[in-house]
Amino acid sequence: MIITKRRTEEASFDLTPMIDVVMLLIVFFTLTSQFSRTEQKPLDLPPEKGDPGRQPPEAAVFIDMDETGALSILGEPTDARALAATRKLGDDPSAVTVIVRAHRKCPAARLNELAAALRAAGFVRWKLGTAPEGGAG
Repeated sequence: MIITKRRTEEASFDLTPMIDVVMLLIVFFTLTSQFSRTEQKPLDLPPEKGDPGRQPPEAAVFIDMDETGALSILGEPTDARALAATRKLGDDPSAVTVIVRAHRKCPAARLNELAAALRAAGFVRWKLGTAPEGGAG
């Protein structure tokens, strides 16, 4: 009687589909991270040195104010009184940082109205966006 040993094959795992999925995810997240910046209007922001390495917080909403004082969020026109009613800025206003990108020639009275509306809506943290030294926003 001859005893033969069966040779067991080792299981193999093809990594090609996993690498394809990872590459697609990298491309997707790279592209979508750029869309929020492309929807911001080009504004002539006041120049300020600032901190070049500082990044905006994750829970940040950008409000653009043009030279006439008109407001927009991601290119969609809005007004200061509608901020609280529409809740475009999130469910928990205290957890959201609002960055106001105001044109350098916008009336200060309109900026004050926006600040009062943000406070009335419960948004306690807001910052005024500026351009890097000598640059435009």
